[in-house]
Parts: sequence; C-alpha cells; structure tokens
Amino acid sequence: MSPVSRPSFELTSPRVARRHEGLGRVLGGLALLAVAGPFVGLLALGLAEALRVPGLRDLVREAVTMMFRGVLVAACLALASAVLTSTPVSRRRPVRVAAGAAGLRLAFGAAERFIPRAAIRSGLVLPEPRTRVELRLRRGQVLEVQVAREKDGARLLAALGIGPAERRVAIALGGANRQLVAGCAALPLAMCFWFAVVTAFLGPFFSNITQLVALLALPLLSTWLIRRAARPTQVVVGSDGVRVERPFSSAWLPYKELAAIDTYGDRLVLSRPGGYHPLVLRAGADLIEAVARRIREAHRRAAGGDVSRRAEALERRGRDLAAWRDDLRKLQRAADYRGAALTPEDVLHTLDDADAPRDRRIGAALFLRVAGYPEAQERIRVAAGATADDALRAALEQAAEEELDDASLARALR
Repeated sequence: MSPVSRPSFELTSPRVARRHEGLGRVLGGLALLAVAGPFVGLLALGLAEALRVPGLRDLVREAVTMMFRGVLVAACLALASAVLTSTPVSRRRPVRVAAGAAGLRLAFGAAERFIPRAAIRSGLVLPEPRTRVELRLRRGQVLEVQVAREKDGARLLAALGIGPAERRVAIALGGANRQLVAGCAALPLAMCFWFAVVTAFLGPFFSNITQLVALLALPLLSTWLIRRAARPTQVVVGSDGVRVERPFSSAWLPYKELAAIDTYGDRLVLSRPGGYHPLVLRAGADLIEAVARRIREAHRRAAGGDVSRRAEALERRGRDLAAWRDDLRKLQRAADYRGAALTPEDVLHTLDDADAPRDRRIGAALFLRVAGYPEAQERIRVAAGATADDALRAALEQAAEEELDDASLARALR
C-alpha cells in the first residue's frame, strides 16, 4: 500500500460500493458491433451476388450464418454492460474511510486499499434518500461512499481537495445505458425498415450497387441519430459558467448572467435576466439537488473571486496614509466616470470579509468615507465590532471617524 499522510478527515461508512462505468462502455461498444455483424455480413453477401463470384458467395454465406449468432452475444454483452454501469458492488460490512491530501484510504477489517488523489477526477455529494459521496476515478470507475449527513460528505470532499475550487465537473442527468439500449434496438429495426423502403423504390433485392450503398448508409445513419437522441443531458460546471450539453444542442450560461438557481422536485431551473427563457433540466430529485448545490458553490466562488480581484485596488501597496487616501479618491472618481466594476457592494463585501488582508479591509473603510457613502460610518463600526483583532478593530474605528493616523495604521498592519 502507498504511504499515506495522516488524514484530515475520517469516518466509518456503512456502505462503500464501486461501479465500473468504463468497462461497461467498452462492453456496450462490443454489443453494438455484435449486432452490426449480421447486417454487415448480409450486405457482403449481396455484394458477392452482385459481383457473381461463386467462391466468395459461399464464404460469405458461412460468415453470415456465424454472424447471426452475434445477436445472442450482443444481448449478453448489453446485459453485462448495464449491470456494470448501473449496479454498485459493495461489501456487506462497515468500511473505515480516511481522506487527506494524499488520497483516500479504505480499511476493510484487516485489509486496506489506497486510492491516490491523482486518480480521483471529481466528486459530488448526493443527498437523500441515501446520502452518499460519488467519486469518479480516472479509469472509468465510480466509487460511492455512504455518509450519515451531507455535512460529512462535504468534509470528505474538502479533505480530498474537491469542492468549489475544482475547475470543471461534468454530470450526466440520466443513465449511461440509454444509448446502448437505443443502439441495439435501433439497428435491426432500421435494417428492416430501410430494406422494405429501398426494395420498394429500387426494385428486387441486391439488384444494383445503388441499392447496396443505400442499405448500408441509411440504417447506420438512422441508428446514429437514434443513439444520439438517447444520449443523456450533461451539465458541465466550470469556474466561469455552466454548459448544458443536450443530444443535439448546447447552451452556455456564464455566472454573470445567472440570476437564479431553483429546484422543484425533479426539475432544476437556471434563470437569466432580460426576459430570456430559463434552462430547465430534469433528473432524479437527489441528483438535481446535488447539481444545484454544485452550481451554487461555483457561482458563489466565481462572484467572490471577481470581488477579490477588483478589491485589490484598495490595498495600501507601500503608500503613506495621505497618498493612499488621494489614490482611493481618484479610484472613486474613475469608477464613477467609467462605470468600473468596483461597486459600493464590492467595497462593503471586502470590509466584512474576515479572510481579506488587513490593508484591504482598511482601504475599504477609507474608500467608503472618501466616497461619501451614506451609511459608511455605521457599516465600518459594525465591521470593527465583529473582528477579534484589536489592532484592526482600532484602525477601523478610527477610519469610521476619519481619525486614522500613520501610527495607528502601522500598528494595525504590523
């Protein structure tokens, strides 16, 4: 087992299960090939008849006889694919789960398994009826860790470094088997349909090359369209917005255009301002709630990141107090003239942000005062009263009264 540093979060899960979606997709592809085998063999037989090559004709007849057995093989492969992609395999006893920056350690009694963090692509907390963490691994496997509360799931993801900071997460709103079932059913049906149509319009079976080409292309094109239509909608949650990829269309929604994220049972509604129609997505209620939570987290982080970048202009950057005030006054005038992104709301957010650097929070207080914000004094006092940092609190209180001096500023930024 790979060495693991001391985990930052541990829990005992009543159920840890694994699904093999990657292997299931491979078997699904083989099932489609097995279904297509008789079809290709039948067309090869027609080509042999058209070319009038006796030896080739007999060989193709034998090949077609064997290929028809592929239908039975395809059914078995499709069943195996459905089981692997949708049925989690779990142990019948509690599992000790330890998560940390290095990865995930699973202890089954005396046996242990370690999954490196680099092997985990993304994670998601799925709520009731059975709260669980779903971890997608890089080799096409999905690990499900059942937890008692959503809060535990969030802590597990945080310990692994998975959360709002993740750059991109792709979530499918539907089963992976829909395309497989659609393809396996569509090909023989399309063959029968187009055989009847082509022979009705182009004469007897295998009478010319045009007929063979039509019988090859039309069923394959129909099957591709049906499989594409059965593809589940995918929601890609990124750091800058949400992309909704439907079977035949794609919609991009930047976070700055996202006005509301609402859930109604099995529906997720993403609303945009300006009279645009909202994006409505449907799936299981638990998955919809998990997707909505993931989008809200990314949305909040994107908004906070934008504010942080804009608020950097409030920092002292080595200036003395008088020069700092003058530059903040110029910044306020420039913002008024250009309609710049640094708004009073951004400044108030920075003032109240306990994680912001000290000089940035003091700069926010000074900015509110030089800009003549109507409630500046009261808001600065509230922010000062909420901090446990005595030096910072004193500096903010003096800034509220416009009495801040260089000595107090130096003590606050020491």
